[in-house]
Amino acid sequence: MNALERYKGLILIKKINNEKEEELVKQLREDGKTVYSISRINTFNGCSFEYYNTYIKKNRGINNCYGEVGITIHEYIESVYRENIKDTSDFTQKLHTKLLELEIMDLDFPSETIKNSFVKDMEHFTKNFNKLDGNFTLEKMFVTKIGEYYLMGYIDAIQELDDTLNIVDWKTSSKFTGSKLLEAGRQLVIYKLGLENTSNININEIKWAMLKYINVCWKLKNGNIKKKMVNRGKLIKEMKTTFEKEMIKSGLDELEIGLALMNAEANNSFDNLPNVIKDKYWLEDCFVEYKATEEVVKEVEDYVINTIEEIENKDIHNESEWKPLDFDKEGTFYCNTLCSHRKTCPFIREYNQKNPYKKSF
Repeated sequence: MNALERYKGLILIKKINNEKEEELVKQLREDGKTVYSISRINTFNGCSFEYYNTYIKKNRGINNCYGEVGITIHEYIESVYRENIKDTSDFTQKLHTKLLELEIMDLDFPSETIKNSFVKDMEHFTKNFNKLDGNFTLEKMFVTKIGEYYLMGYIDAIQELDDTLNIVDWKTSSKFTGSKLLEAGRQLVIYKLGLENTSNININEIKWAMLKYINVCWKLKNGNIKKKMVNRGKLIKEMKTTFEKEMIKSGLDELEIGLALMNAEANNSFDNLPNVIKDKYWLEDCFVEYKATEEVVKEVEDYVINTIEEIENKDIHNESEWKPLDFDKEGTFYCNTLCSHRKTCPFIREYNQKNPYKKSF
């Protein structure tokens, strides 16, 4: 019986520590096995030179502004669910303390406009933080096998609610579209497989808690509930046209409507809106579920196996085999803002020197 087989069934959903998982990873590495993570696999597919720098040369690099804020938000949320924090009135102050630290560390946002928009979104979240119902297991580690390869990871939260188990992944990033949706979705699927393959539990939903966004909800004439996902920091601005039509229909005069919307937008709040709006519309935290169909799971398994095979077929002693991403095709936002090696990468440095007027966002 191998190490993973002995490990199966040991995951207990209310288990607080990850000692058995950590011991398994240690044992696998001592046996000469590489234990991958989905983020490691995604790094290779994003930029193989970044992978080479990080995982072959073992250069840690530096974090970025979004990552630093994300860590602060995650740690605070975890402290609330662990009941180490009961009064969340200082959540916004914690955010601003971190932003000040970023200035001191010279970890900049791409522009002041982007920073201000991001901060307004996160301020609204911290001021309106709601703890979810259910019992939670946080930062749960898993080790699983896909094909012949071992994967590990840490799950933000497993929610036990109404006799079902859900995986919740808190995200401070923008909503996912296109290839980013597929990449992020694969991560959730790996989390689901990681738990289900090594225990007797079944995961009901896998979803992101999109912290930058909030759902504006209202009931339609047919009784169905409609939800519109909006940026938290632009809540009133993005609903302005809808609210204006609703107020006109209710018979409010033009001056009253204009004044109410102006004050509401200035405060980014429902407080200054008339009851015709407040009685009909309400806010809910924004969750986006990712469906792990059989086809989706098969795609993820193939993606993992094919990527690791490509990685392990490369020569770790030949740096020229590890290519950077195509800047002209992919743009340079990631390289100039998010990559941990952005200060030392010769490829992005050379590209920026040759293209000094190209925006990186």
